[in-house]
Amino acid sequence: MVEVSPKRLSTPRVLALSTLAFPLAGIGLPLGVYLSPFYADELGLGLALTGTLFMLLRLLDTVLDPTIGHFVDRFTSKWGRARPWIVASVPMLMLSAFFVYLPPREGVNAVYFVLWMVVLYLGSTIMIIARNAWVADIAADYDDRSRHFVVIEMASVLSMLFLLIIPVIIASNGGDRFEQIGAMGWCLIISLPVTALIACAFVPDLPRAKDPAAKGFDFAEMRIAVGNRHLRTVLLLEILVGMGITVTASLYLFVAESVFGLTDVQASLLLVVFFLSSVIGLPLWMRLAARTEKHKAVCIAVLMSAGSYALYFLVAQFGGFWPFAVAAVINGFAFTAPLVIGRSMTADVVEWELARSGVNRAGLYFGLNAGAYKIGASAATGLAYLLVGLAAGYEAGADNSPEAVQGLLIIFCVLPALLYFATYFAVRNYALTRAVQLQTAEQLSAGTLTEA
Repeated sequence: MVEVSPKRLSTPRVLALSTLAFPLAGIGLPLGVYLSPFYADELGLGLALTGTLFMLLRLLDTVLDPTIGHFVDRFTSKWGRARPWIVASVPMLMLSAFFVYLPPREGVNAVYFVLWMVVLYLGSTIMIIARNAWVADIAADYDDRSRHFVVIEMASVLSMLFLLIIPVIIASNGGDRFEQIGAMGWCLIISLPVTALIACAFVPDLPRAKDPAAKGFDFAEMRIAVGNRHLRTVLLLEILVGMGITVTASLYLFVAESVFGLTDVQASLLLVVFFLSSVIGLPLWMRLAARTEKHKAVCIAVLMSAGSYALYFLVAQFGGFWPFAVAAVINGFAFTAPLVIGRSMTADVVEWELARSGVNRAGLYFGLNAGAYKIGASAATGLAYLLVGLAAGYEAGADNSPEAVQGLLIIFCVLPALLYFATYFAVRNYALTRAVQLQTAEQLSAGTLTEA
């Protein structure tokens, strides 16, 4: 059965769905910027062990992502397809957030860390995949998908800005890193049930007719997905950009403190500046994608990101807040664009596949999408920490030599730049253009299918 694209949702309903970005931002930002160094330094796990554990956990998560996505595709109920998954993820996230963000000051070991991070990752994976598949179901067309993901990302970045103010206020009043992370955790715990209620109450999620040919999870579905040439390009985009973002996030606090000499308050303020730049830049990138092609906007954004790391290296020779801020503004301007546009491209691939097979694989495709990002993120966290700790000789919380600090800076600048250049070459010839997508939409409207 071919599914026809719905009409565009009103802005208030789009905003209602975007509220889920607040708790998810509370998971994404602290994990990359705060939790990694927090567990490595304050809780004493060390850089090498923390990086290795993050890498292994993310790799485990990549197996869960497509599996959960497949079951999201196959599941339907009178309450809809996505809502039950959103509701189920809330208690998992609330419980795990308490233990991950508010750990005891002593006695935390690798077993504690792994146990609660697994539950946190599982809950966040369920919520993210269900929400993204929900967008693929309710978005009307090529540009409407971008509209949904832009609103979601804007809500996410604004949520990050709110969360970033918390450690600034706490640090300026003498609070330590435990109190900063704990406050973020409470924001996450409180916001989860509220935002889930808003999204489920105000966003339509009509149940699907059950597919009589639907089967349990098998690798045939995976082979079909991986065989989709358009999806392969988007997945490679997710891996490479995920690596670039994660290297930057995981090393940011170390670079801010050791290379540029920033205090905790200054480092947090600079993150606010970084994400403000991202908020300003995102609508402009979306306008560029709407006037040209999505993949062309991605290419320009990743080239700009790659160039910003050369600027980081240059201004590091001066140090201080303002030189770092200049590079952060330019880096932040293009920061979120590749991923946001990439998620919209994934929704386009879902529609393209639907027009050819009559099967909606939104959950599976967004599961693979999330898994690809996590493969990149896990590899980057482990690689960055191992390189910094073993090759550069840098140690968290120690009195490092100038050579170790210089090694940290080189890894921070060179590794992400290479990854963004690789992304450009991976995406520049992307074939699922606006013209192809318009043809796909016409086929769905006419009720005709074509062979893949």
